[in-house]
Formats: sequence, structure tokens, C-alpha cells
Amino acid sequence: MLRAGQARLIEAVAAVTVLVVIFSMIPMLFKTPLTPLRSQVQVDVNQYAYNSLYALVTNPAFIASIQNGNWSELHSLASLIVGPQFNWFIGIEPLYRAYMIGSYRVTGSYVAFNVSIAPSPGINGGYALVTIPIYILNQGLPLRYRVNTTVPMANVFITTSNGGPVYWWLQSYDYVTEEAEVWLYVPSGSGRLTFYVSTNSDVPYNPLSSSYCKLAYCPPYGGASTFMADSTSLQPLTYNNGAAVFNTQQGYSTYLGFTIGNINCGGNGYYSIGGYSLTLNVPQGSTEACSIINPGPSGSLAYMVGQLIKAIPGAQFNLNLNYQVTLYSGNAYQQFQVPVTLAFQYGSSTMNMILYINGQKTAALSNINYIYLYGLTISAYSYAIECPGNLAGFNVTVSVNIHDYVSGVDRAMIGSYQLPCSLASLQYNPSASTSMNINGAALSLTSPPPSYPNYYYYNTTEVIYDLLFTSPAYSTLIASAYVNYAILYNVVPSQYAYGIVGLRFTPTTGAYTVIVLPNGTYYLIALELQSLSGG
Repeated sequence: MLRAGQARLIEAVAAVTVLVVIFSMIPMLFKTPLTPLRSQVQVDVNQYAYNSLYALVTNPAFIASIQNGNWSELHSLASLIVGPQFNWFIGIEPLYRAYMIGSYRVTGSYVAFNVSIAPSPGINGGYALVTIPIYILNQGLPLRYRVNTTVPMANVFITTSNGGPVYWWLQSYDYVTEEAEVWLYVPSGSGRLTFYVSTNSDVPYNPLSSSYCKLAYCPPYGGASTFMADSTSLQPLTYNNGAAVFNTQQGYSTYLGFTIGNINCGGNGYYSIGGYSLTLNVPQGSTEACSIINPGPSGSLAYMVGQLIKAIPGAQFNLNLNYQVTLYSGNAYQQFQVPVTLAFQYGSSTMNMILYINGQKTAALSNINYIYLYGLTISAYSYAIECPGNLAGFNVTVSVNIHDYVSGVDRAMIGSYQLPCSLASLQYNPSASTSMNINGAALSLTSPPPSYPNYYYYNTTEVIYDLLFTSPAYSTLIASAYVNYAILYNVVPSQYAYGIVGLRFTPTTGAYTVIVLPNGTYYLIALELQSLSGG
């Protein structure tokens, strides 16, 4: 298969999303003068390739031909623009298939490459939640070195730029897109990190001890969530390092590896704890409620992975969070408790999600299909407001996002609550501010009471794999990178991809760029030219 422009390497600062990587190359195209005429080939042949490509991608007919799949029109247009001195090849490929090759150093034991966290986790250390495109990384690494995707990232070790260990926790991995969601805790606060990918795909290489680790992820430095450990047939008790990452003095974060020491359940239903996961199993007419013992104080974000095994219609699952809001005005402060409840109400085949703040219904998603396996994020923030009489109050906004791991669909809702000004007692001033954190949490599952003839002989069963409280910490992973590309899955049929079909194609020069269609789809466009004059 033709590898277009294989020898052309372009150094760029690249966001881990390859969109940003390739976008950095666009100025190379558009800084060249336009030379659309077939006879005008006095310019350098490399320049001519870019001029021809520019004339193509700026022609509305070219864009329309891609969007409509009209390849014969594309062929006609390219034949008009490219001079008769050249045979040509056009490759058009969805952008996510492009290669990214990171700058790296290679030894017999590992390949190491540098990345950065933007924004930096902070001077005193802190958290970052990053998306790592394993597919893109693997395409750019030497052939002997690959990030494990069967047990995702099992052979990865991460350090700071000064060689200190970075503790990280694999939240989830998408086996379709091959992207990993990873929490990083960087003790030194360094924004520059080094990733080590072991030549042994099963275990990492530990540069701190100059030896291979004995276990995947090299715990406690790296590890997988209970959800990921269960899905890859690992032992969560061995590989879940949530406590090492989140239960730290800095950051106000807590990971609930469910044990009898941090959760107290009671009711006339059933519950079980195993491998850090909590299972609620409630028959009709029963309730099981669990309170979290001393969860904080923690940050204002709650993250949970859960699974609905089966539900009796009319059952309800609640996640209850108690937020403590501290209102500051001048030298005085006042604290308020603001309870937040997210309720899952199960019907016969659909469900409702309702957000309550301080007992008030503030948002809802109604009659959506059952979400059987989900990642749930609840984030909240507050700010001071001025009440009548020059008194200080506050507003709380709560955002809920639920990711359906089965369908890949995300759903979101936002609710808000304002402290009644009748409860305000502090004098307002322009520097008034607030802080908020989670200082209590509970779970409950209730199945409806028996009613003839709808008596169900099975139980409503809900599994909670992971639950953590932390501060919001979303970041972008960037890297010093080299960019190359290869047309592997050309969307243009071969009979329209070449100017002269059947002629042995040996490219003389080429050009490439990225375009975005009106529908938001990005494509890598490559134009290769073959001189027919023997030059």
C-alpha cells in the first residue's frame, strides 16, 4: 500500500488528540501561492504539489464530492487542476487513522517519551484526568514496543521530569476507539512527565529500580479501577491502587474501595462486598441503604461506575451527597449543608434520572432506555451573591453527566439552587466568596411493595464498582512529536484515485493537509504526483 509522504517528518507540539497534531501542519499548505493553472509548472515540483492541493481543497466542488461520495466528479476536477506532465494519486482518509510518532529514546527494556500536562497539576502537586489515545501512540512507537491493549496499559510506568514516580489509576478503556481515561496524581506538581513502555507487554519496566516489575501496572504506582480489573479478569484487591492515588492529604480526595470499614449497610434487603465492589440485591417490598463512613472532607466532584443487573419496574436507586458550602465575607464565615440526590427510577423498559438539590427537583431526564453499565460524574460549584439588605448569600450549580458504556452515548443535565435570602446573615462585600466540599454520602435501593398481580420473583440488583470524591481536574496531555502519515484505508475507489489507472505509480513528490467538512468530519488529504517526463 502506498505510504504517501513517508519521508516528510514535521516536528510539532502536538495535543494528544491527533486533531491538534495535524492542525499544526495546515499553515504549510496555505502559506504557498496559488497556482491553479495546468500549464504553470515553472515553480519547484514540490511547490507545485502544494499549489495543486490548495486548488483542490479550496474548490467547493471538491468538498461536495467528498461529502456526497461522488468520486467521478473528484477525478474530473483533479484532472483539470493537475498538469498533463504528471500522473497523480489522491488519498482521502478519516483523520483518526493518521499516524503520530512521538520523539522517544529506546533501550532493550523500554521506550520512553516525554509528555506534558496542560494545565500543570499545581506547585504542590495535584490531580489530572487525561485521555490517552493508545491507538495513536502505538502507531508511532517502534515495532517492538506497544502499549498493552488486552490488559490496557499493563506495561506502562510514569515518572515526573525529575524521575519521581507518578501514581496513576486507569478509570476506563474504550476497546473500540482504544482510548484510556486515566487519573494522574503528580506529587511534585510537575507538568512534564515521562512515559515508559516496556518491551515486555505484560509488566512495566521500573526505572526507579532499573528492573522489570513483577505485576502488571507495578502497583502501587499504577493500577486499574475495580471496573477495569473485573472486566480484564484481574484481582481488584491486587491491582486497584485507588487508595494510593486518591487518598492523599493534598487534593482532598477519597477513593471508596468498599469494605466493612468505610460503609455501613442496613435494611430488609441484601448487600455484599467483594473485591472493592458493592452489590445491592433487593426483593420486592424491601430497601437496602448504605452510608459512607467519614468520606472526607473531599472535593466537589463525585465519580461512580455502576451496573444495573436487573430491575423490578418501580424500583429506585439513589446516590445521596451532602455538600458543605462555606460562605466567606470579610473576616466572617458561615457554613451550610446542601444535600444533593440523584435518583434512578426504573420502569418496565425505560428509566428516569432526577436531580434534587436541597430537596427540590431541579433537573430530569425522562423515559430514556435502561443504562445498564454507566460512568457517572457529578460536579458542583458555588459562588457568592448579594441579597437584599446588603447581605451575602450563595448559588450552587450541579452538573450531571452519565456515560453509557454499552451505547457510548453521554447524557447530561444541570440544576441549580440559591440560598434563600431569609437565611443570609453575613454582610455582603465585593470580595465575598465560597468553597464547597463533600462531607457525607449514602446509597440506597428500594423495590416497590408487592401488589397483585404484579408480583416479581426476582430482585432488583445494582453493582457499584468504583466511587470516588475529588476536586475537578480535567487536563490535556500534550507531547513533543513528529508527525508522519500513511494512507491505509483510502475512501476513494482505486479507479478514481489515480489520474492514469493501471500505470505503475512511482511518486516524484507529494503534499498533504487536513480539511474539515461542513458536517464537522475531518479528513487527511494526500496528493502524490508522478512525473511523466522522466524528471
